[in-house]
This record gives sequence, structure tokens and C-alpha cells, in this order.
Amino acid sequence: MAVFDENVQFFKGNDTEIKVASVGSDVADLLSIQRDLFLDGAYGCGPLGDLLHDTDRTPLARGIKIEIFRTFFQELFDSFVHCGTFESYITVFTAIFGDDTEITFTVPGNGKLDIDVVATDVTLANFVSRYVDGTSYVFDNMVTEDGDNIMFQYLIGFKTQYELEQLLFEMVPMGVYTTITLTIGA
Repeated sequence: MAVFDENVQFFKGNDTEIKVASVGSDVADLLSIQRDLFLDGAYGCGPLGDLLHDTDRTPLARGIKIEIFRTFFQELFDSFVHCGTFESYITVFTAIFGDDTEITFTVPGNGKLDIDVVATDVTLANFVSRYVDGTSYVFDNMVTEDGDNIMFQYLIGFKTQYELEQLLFEMVPMGVYTTITLTIGA
């Protein structure tokens, strides 16, 4: 918040009072902008996710690995404003598994909800070897006889049904019996 504002009513209203108030207004405006930029990005940074997870400050951290939690905790907390809605489930599952995730909801009866999640968004990583050359490590990509890189393919997010059920347990509103099915790479 700036020190000098057009809506401020000065005590004396003379020129000296206005000059004194305006001396720090440029710096105050700059600090205000920097504070706003910090707050906009602070709640999505990885170290905050690590802190919340490692200190067990949220019940969601109990069943979620830190590598997963640190990447999507902001979306998770934002969706908890309307926890238990279809939109919150979609937001969280697409944040975990990627935008290509297929989510199907079925309501078999009163107070029951079945969720089917088909996660297909995969990440590729080079198969790398490491060896010591002199006093430092050297990394080389592993290749086939034809010279093509050997790649590993893995799923973003949770890897097991159990991990997903732990998250779901925290998101389900009281009185709703929910089952979830995770299909990987279909």
C-alpha cells in the first residue's frame, strides 16, 4: 500500500506535509508491487509444498509422496474450497495425471459415487549411465546398437490404486460412499 494516496486527507493540508508524504511514495509503490508478485507465486512454489509435506501440516500429505505433492498442492488446496464436487475431482486428477486423463463418474444410488480414472499422460526419460572420469562424474545416454537413445516411460502422478485412494479419502464429503478405479496407460 502506497504511503501517499489521492484519497488521504492530510492533517494540515499544506505543501510541506504533501512533500513529506510523497518522498516515500515511489518506494512504497514498488514494494507493494513486489509483495503482490511474491504472494501470487509463493503459494505454488515447490519448497512450500516440501515444508507442508515434511512437517505433516496437512492431512493430505500423509498418503501422498513428496514428489507428487510438491507439484500439485496448490491446485489441490484451491479445489478444496468446493471439495467433493465433480469439478474439484476433475481439477485434482488432471493436475496429478495430466490433461489427457479420462475421468468418468457414475452414481449407482443415493450417497454412492464411482469414479473411473484412466491415466495415459506419460513422461519419457533418457536411460543414463554414470562413470568417473578423473575427479568428476560423466553422464552418457545409453543407446541401442543402431545409435537410438534408450528411453524409460513412466506415468505422471500416482502409480498405484492405494495412493489414489488415500487422496480420495481426504476429498470425499461425509455421508458419500465413493469407490475409485485407476487404469494406467489404457
